[in-house]
Amino acid sequence: MIVITIMGTMAAMIAPGIGEFLADARASAAAEALVRISRHMQARTQQTGLAHLLVFTATSNDGSGGLGIVRVYEGMNNHCRQTPWKEAVDGTVENGHAPVDVLNMSSGEYNPAAGAPTALDQNRQVIALNVVNTVGMTSAVICLEPGGTVWEGATASDVGAGYMFTKPPSTKGIKFSVSRKVNNVSRGVERTVLFSTSGIARFQF
Repeated sequence: MIVITIMGTMAAMIAPGIGEFLADARASAAAEALVRISRHMQARTQQTGLAHLLVFTATSNDGSGGLGIVRVYEGMNNHCRQTPWKEAVDGTVENGHAPVDVLNMSSGEYNPAAGAPTALDQNRQVIALNVVNTVGMTSAVICLEPGGTVWEGATASDVGAGYMFTKPPSTKGIKFSVSRKVNNVSRGVERTVLFSTSGIARFQF
């Protein structure tokens, strides 16, 4: 009985640490996946000669439960500002308009329970993807052309207008953060991924 009691006490002490370790591993995996997507996006742009669009949202109705989702779409020509993105994004899968790459934070790979915590599980570890350039920003749009030009879209709501683009300043890019949160409070190390004006994402320390 003493041995069982000791083992139970040790397990209770170790369990929270294991949970933290596993959550950190999921956060690292999500950040690495975002970097991989940027490389895949650039490779496809060069191979196909077509512009590619990355759309990030973090809202309750985007399929991620507010945790963040990234979708990459293939354009219809080599220019970001001449592609009818409304048709490319809103088109049906049968017509070839499905995303060519997706990173969904509600996937079990990153969050065992999909969506933001409810009142019943507020203490759940949550891995979330956000844009850190602007406080409260829940969307971002990046377009890459075969020639290497990178354009930044105003907001994801520009889909209806076919997207309006502005070329990012040469010293800036778009920063994403992958954070581990409990009760909406960040825990541990926050992983920052910068989409630079070269179109390649990299970890920023």
